[in-house]
Amino acid sequence: MKPLQAFLLALILAAAATPVVIWLARRMGWVVAPREDRWHKKPTAVYGGVAIFLAYLIGFLIMGPHQRLYWVFLACSGAMFAIGLWDDALELKPQVKFLCQLIVAIVAVSQGLTLGKHIIPWAWLSVPITVLWLVGVTNAVNILDNMDGLSSGVVLAAGSVMALDAWITGSPATGLAPAMLAGAALGFFIYNFNPAKIFMGDCGSLFLGFTLAASAVLAANTAAGASHLAMALLVPLGALVVPLFDTTLVSFQRTTHGRSIAQGGRDHSSHRLVFLGLSEKRAVLTLLFISLAFGLGSLLLSHLASPLVAAVVVALLIVALAFFGVHLSDVKVYEDGSRRGWMEKSPLLGRVLLFKKQILQIVADVVLLSAAYSAAWLLRFEGRVTDYELTLLGQSLPWLLGAKLGCFWFFGLYRGEWRYLSVHDLLQIAKGCLAGSVLTALLFIWLYGFRGYSRAAMVIDLMLCYLFVAGSRGLVRIFREKVRGSGGVPCLILGAGDGGDLLMRELRNNASLPYKPLGFIDDDQAKQGHVIHGIKVLGTRQDLAALIENLKIQRVFISILSAPDQRFEDVFEVCAAHGIQCTRIQPIIKID
Repeated sequence: MKPLQAFLLALILAAAATPVVIWLARRMGWVVAPREDRWHKKPTAVYGGVAIFLAYLIGFLIMGPHQRLYWVFLACSGAMFAIGLWDDALELKPQVKFLCQLIVAIVAVSQGLTLGKHIIPWAWLSVPITVLWLVGVTNAVNILDNMDGLSSGVVLAAGSVMALDAWITGSPATGLAPAMLAGAALGFFIYNFNPAKIFMGDCGSLFLGFTLAASAVLAANTAAGASHLAMALLVPLGALVVPLFDTTLVSFQRTTHGRSIAQGGRDHSSHRLVFLGLSEKRAVLTLLFISLAFGLGSLLLSHLASPLVAAVVVALLIVALAFFGVHLSDVKVYEDGSRRGWMEKSPLLGRVLLFKKQILQIVADVVLLSAAYSAAWLLRFEGRVTDYELTLLGQSLPWLLGAKLGCFWFFGLYRGEWRYLSVHDLLQIAKGCLAGSVLTALLFIWLYGFRGYSRAAMVIDLMLCYLFVAGSRGLVRIFREKVRGSGGVPCLILGAGDGGDLLMRELRNNASLPYKPLGFIDDDQAKQGHVIHGIKVLGTRQDLAALIENLKIQRVFISILSAPDQRFEDVFEVCAAHGIQCTRIQPIIKID
C-alpha cells in the first residue's frame, strides 16, 4: 500500500502548498497577463510548479529510505525543475533550454537511469534512445501545458496508471514515483482546472515531464524482466499517448506550414477541439478521457491478453488515433499567408504531399488488413495460436496484403473522400474485400495447396476485413459529426423528409452556420417520434407555438421543398407572433 500512501501524502502537500504559492505570487506581482499565444483571459498567478516540486520532494523524503538510483532520479528531476524555474524568470533561448535538458538527461543515463538489457541489449543504442525519450517526453508535457488543467490532468492519469501497474505486478518501489507524481498533480489540478487560479510554468511542466519519462523507463525495466518485451513497453506508451499524440500533431503541422517547432501558438489538439466548437472544459476533459482510456486499456492488455491479441487491438487504436489527428489537422488555425514548409519546397516531397491522404489510406489499410487476418486466426483457434501456425500466418500475410490492396485500388477505394462516405462507398468496399479474399484464397491454393490453412479463418478474415476497413472510413465522418460543440442558435426544422435530411446534413457539416437543431416537426402522424440524424420528430405544426416557448426556439426552417408557399402562412404567422425568424429553404434545382 506504499504507493497509495505516497499518492495521498503528495496530494495533501500539493493541495496545501498551492494556495500559499497563489497568495505569494499575487503579493509579489508574479502574474502573467493575457496574450495572443495563450488561452487565458485575465492575469493569472505563476510558479505553481514550485508547489508541485515541494510536495513531491517532501513526500519523497518522508517515504524513504530509497535506493541510490532513486536519489539520482530525484536529483535530475530537481535539476529539470531548476531549468524551468530559470526559464520562467529569465526566458531562456530555446536552444539553451534544450541543451540544459540534454545535459540533465545524459547525466541521468550515465548514472544508471537507462533502458535495461532486457529491452535493448546494445548500450550504443539504448543510451541515445533513453536520452531522446527523457528529453522528448519532458518537452511533450511542457508544450501540452497550453490550456487550464490539461498538463496536470494528463500527468495525473498517466502517473495513476503506471502506479496501478506497479502495484498489480508487485513492484511497489517502482510505483512510488508515479504515485507521488499523480498525487502532486491532482493537488495542483484542483486550482489549475478552468478557470485556472494559477499556472505551473515551465518549472512545473519540465519537472512533471521528466519525472513521468523516468518513471516510464523504470516501469519498462521492471516489466521486461518478467514478461514479453513489447508488453513491457505497452503500459508506459499507453499512459503517455496524449502528450506523444499532441507533440506529433503540432510538430508535423508546424513543419509543413513553415513554422518553427519551438514557436508558440494556438495549434495544439486542445485548441483545435475548441475551434471545432467544444468549450475549453470539454476539450480538456476529452483529452483526459483519451489519456485515461488508453492508459487503462494498455494496462488490461498487458496483464490479460497475449502479445498477438494486444498487437491487434493496439493496431486498431493507432489507426483510430491517426484518423482523429487527420480530423484535427483539417481545422484551420494558421493564416492563409503562412510560409510553405520545407517539405512542400522539395519537388519530390511536394508531389508526395499532394497524395498524402491516399498514402495514409494505404498505410492504414496495411495495418487494418494485418490486424483482421491475425484476429481471424485468433478467433478460429480460440486465442491459442501455435508457433507453427504463427509461421504460416507470417508466410502468407505479404501475399494477402498484395492481393487485397490491389483489389482495393481496382474498385476505387483510394479515390474517395471519407467524410462523404455513402452507401455506394460501402458497396465498393464490400466488392474490394470479397474480390481480395477470393484472390487470396486462389493464391494460397496455388502456392501452398492450402496445407495448414483454415478455410474458416479465411471466412472470418473476410468479415473482419470489411468491418475494419468500412469502420475506418466511417471514423472520419463520425469525428466530423460528433466532435463538435453543442452550442448554437436553437432552431426547429419543419419537414422530416428528404428536404429536412439535406438541411440537417448542411447544419452538421457547415461549421460556419451557428444553428443547433432541437427537433423536427411534421404533419405526417406516422413520423411522430422518429429520429433523423439523432434529432427527434417532436410534433406537428399545431404544436409549433408550444415548442417555441418550451424549447426557447429562436429560428424556424421550412424544409419541405415541393409544397407552395401558401401552405405555410400559418407557420409564418406563429413565428412572427413570437418574434422569431422563419426561413423557407428553396430547392437547389427548379424545373420550369
